[in-house]
Amino acid sequence: MAKEHPRLKLGKSAAFVKTHLKRLPQEKETWEADFRALPKPAGQTETHYLGVVAALPKGDPLHYLPVEYAPNVNDLADLLADALRRPLTGSARRPEHIRFRGNPRWEELFRHLNELGISTSIHEELPKVEEVHEDFLRQMRKASPGPIIMVSPGRGHVAEQFPALARWVEGYGHIEIGQQERAGFVVRALDDAGLVFEDNKIETLAEALAALEEALAGRFRDHESALRSSSPTVKKTQRRPPDNA
Repeated sequence: MAKEHPRLKLGKSAAFVKTHLKRLPQEKETWEADFRALPKPAGQTETHYLGVVAALPKGDPLHYLPVEYAPNVNDLADLLADALRRPLTGSARRPEHIRFRGNPRWEELFRHLNELGISTSIHEELPKVEEVHEDFLRQMRKASPGPIIMVSPGRGHVAEQFPALARWVEGYGHIEIGQQERAGFVVRALDDAGLVFEDNKIETLAEALAALEEALAGRFRDHESALRSSSPTVKKTQRRPPDNA
């Protein structure tokens, strides 16, 4: 019996909201979008994937989305919505055309892209996506001699066990966990400005996640404390009743 795949979710609770995306200006350009498998670290059984959107002709990377399972149409919708609204290169916009590889899981989304004025086509190869994916892997290997584990927002039990970590990757930046060449792990938290936390003296993956949780929770506490202290104090005053005429 064939395995059923999740149906496309649309509406206010989804990232792909057509009424919002349709307001974006449209540029005469073509994009490529796809998910590529990531290398498996030792001991990992499941295949993780990296979603990539690249703009032609140069192959400028527009967005990355790591997932820890076989991606479905909702992951593709999230990937494209973020590339449209918050691209890494250039301003928010809609392309005229997006190229995909053949995958029956994606077909449900094509009609909605067409309604946004974005045409679609199927290709055997997506060379710019491949280039961006390979460059991503090179950068990760350069950043750490061991494999990098990318934690994606809102997946599994991560949000329950590590709320500060989940909050960080959902709206502030991303994290990296790499296995070092000799022993142990290196963990990092980064935002758009660069590195905000690093610890290279971690022995286990559990300790790596705990260290990130503690560091990011402290960062959020400090930020909220600073906001409270900088807020002006409003003094309550008793209104004087008007004098009788």
